[in-house]
Amino acid sequence: MNRRNFLRTSSAGLALATTRGPATSQGANDRIQVGIIGPGVRGMQLTKQCIEYGSKYNARVGAVCDTWTRHLEAAAKLVGESYGAKPKSYGHFEDMLADQELDAVMIATPDHTHAKMMTAALKAGKDVYVEKPMGNVLSEVNEALETAERSDRVIQVGTQRRSFPRYRSAADIVREGRIGEIVKADVVWNMYSPYRWAKSQEDLDSVKESDINWEAFLMGKPHRPFDPKIYRSFRLFRDFSSAIIDQWMSHGIDVVHMLTGELYPASLMAHGGLYRYHDYRENPDTVQVALEYGHGDKKFPASFSVCLSTKGGRATHVLGTLGMLEVEDTWRVSGDGSEHPDALPDEQEVPEKPSDHHMANWLDAIRRRERDAVYAPVEAGYGHSIAGIMATDSLWSGTRKVFNPDTREITDG
Repeated sequence: MNRRNFLRTSSAGLALATTRGPATSQGANDRIQVGIIGPGVRGMQLTKQCIEYGSKYNARVGAVCDTWTRHLEAAAKLVGESYGAKPKSYGHFEDMLADQELDAVMIATPDHTHAKMMTAALKAGKDVYVEKPMGNVLSEVNEALETAERSDRVIQVGTQRRSFPRYRSAADIVREGRIGEIVKADVVWNMYSPYRWAKSQEDLDSVKESDINWEAFLMGKPHRPFDPKIYRSFRLFRDFSSAIIDQWMSHGIDVVHMLTGELYPASLMAHGGLYRYHDYRENPDTVQVALEYGHGDKKFPASFSVCLSTKGGRATHVLGTLGMLEVEDTWRVSGDGSEHPDALPDEQEVPEKPSDHHMANWLDAIRRRERDAVYAPVEAGYGHSIAGIMATDSLWSGTRKVFNPDTREITDG
């Protein structure tokens, strides 16, 4: 299934979300008005990037939105100092999306909100930059994809390796057949990080319930009393994130998809648990996922592995019949491991391919109204989300998971 067939834009659906936006109202000299939803650590990085690259594409951050007044005020201050004028401030993302002067939004909120906010933003007529994972609940990710298929909005997903010059060159190497047919892919991203995604007591004490819109943060999750641990360390709690899977596998498996051309795994099995860090966290500190890709005689296995108690053994490899490609920490292509008579004769360093910054690429695609020009399109986000959801379901159920691309369902298999 190629990209053209995977993501069809229905002409009937183009009427969806065109009340306001670059496609209908923007001329060469019109400004792209952008809003940021969730200006925390990552959201502030995106805001600064949009300010930096916006000058080239006549784009401007005009609105900020957050459930925590401290983040909201900090973002408003940054934007105000950058432009000499305060942005609009919103405590509810629905109010921001109702702003007809906004053309696009960046979503950098907690993992469990991404897909829902993306769907709402597309329906409101906004172009979207959504952080990874694109979603972690199957029904929500399916709705986001279906909404995108009926929309003409420009969507960029925040798996930024797709814009890295060497990754783009590495993808060309595989696509050109230089390592032959793919036989295996392995992603091992071990890191010594005992406090990953946890917050200090000082940080937790600084969070006051009176400054937080707790119900907006929950966004449909079962109600529970306000808890600063969940608010500041949501990635450690199962209702909101899968931690290693949502945060790192979304990147790592997207690398596999980018390099091999696959859109999603056919099946997988995951294992993991809390082996070292027994604090208040619910999500594992170690995860191992075995995946299978392809169909018929074109199948190949892949693996994704992370341990947070050691930084040893870190590597990303794509193995082929004619050689191997090493990326991430080492950048080389060689005939290592191949006994084929046409194996690559020499080791070569992976060069850099000219590319734009991830944010610049999105703004440029908006300016030109070319949704296919983005480096990380919606189907890439859907693919890493499917892999992540399958892995999380397998981890907690102990069963092998299978994805059906025709029905967009995940089942035991």
